[in-house]
Amino acid sequence: MFLAVGAATDQGRVRPNNEDQYALFLEPGLPLGIRAILVVADGMGGHQAGEIASGLVINGFADWLRSGAAERIVLPSDLPGLLVRVIEDANQRIFTAASGDARLRGMGTTVVAAAITDGRVVLAHVGDSRAYLIENENIYQLTRDHSWVAEQVRAGLLTSAEARRHPRRNVLTRAVGIAATVSVETGAFEIDDGDILLLCTDGLTSLIADQDILRIAVCTPDPSRAARALVELANQRGSPDNVTVVIARIGKAGTSAPEGGDRTIEDVKGSRP
Repeated sequence: MFLAVGAATDQGRVRPNNEDQYALFLEPGLPLGIRAILVVADGMGGHQAGEIASGLVINGFADWLRSGAAERIVLPSDLPGLLVRVIEDANQRIFTAASGDARLRGMGTTVVAAAITDGRVVLAHVGDSRAYLIENENIYQLTRDHSWVAEQVRAGLLTSAEARRHPRRNVLTRAVGIAATVSVETGAFEIDDGDILLLCTDGLTSLIADQDILRIAVCTPDPSRAARALVELANQRGSPDNVTVVIARIGKAGTSAPEGGDRTIEDVKGSRP
């Protein structure tokens, strides 16, 4: 199995800066058995505090890998717990930083992280950044939004259409860094040759329907171009928020990676706070 991975991010048409950040950690710089670790974070907070919060999550994953701690995992049973631990450590860093600096008070971030092994993806997430699986030209949302409107939809009190228009649609019920502790949701899913894994911030899903995401991802073989096409479509629709998309295409046996999509280096968007 090979992976072709691409990503794109943009500040959008309204925001003065980009508080989204992403990271792609790929072989050969990963522990044996892990093919990729992909992370997307959507920061929030004034005075660029959101960018600091999302950066602390991204840097937490980079530091974890550099420390060698990941080498001690026993796949696959340890992987969900270790992803959770990295996010919990980042939560403590963000909360401590915000508690000690009035300019950073209230900052936080969403996160969705995917660890890909042969035939399996393990997810850990907080907030409303999402992971999707595209399989046999069908799209499935793998994560549950931790937002007020999503909880109302799950309770049967709002329809999906009502949720998209609701004035409280941006209210999160969980985020990294806004409290001393955080509850991280995890999941594990089978993946196969020909599948596509997509991670994104709500700057994409607030404007682009799942079927449009499916169409572009399926019809654009190169994952970097597909990610850029989705970001551009959001911008064409006015994009009031930052937009970030990461796409991993699981290669079919006996084929080669699309041009420009086979990445084997660490790629991190965002500066170290």
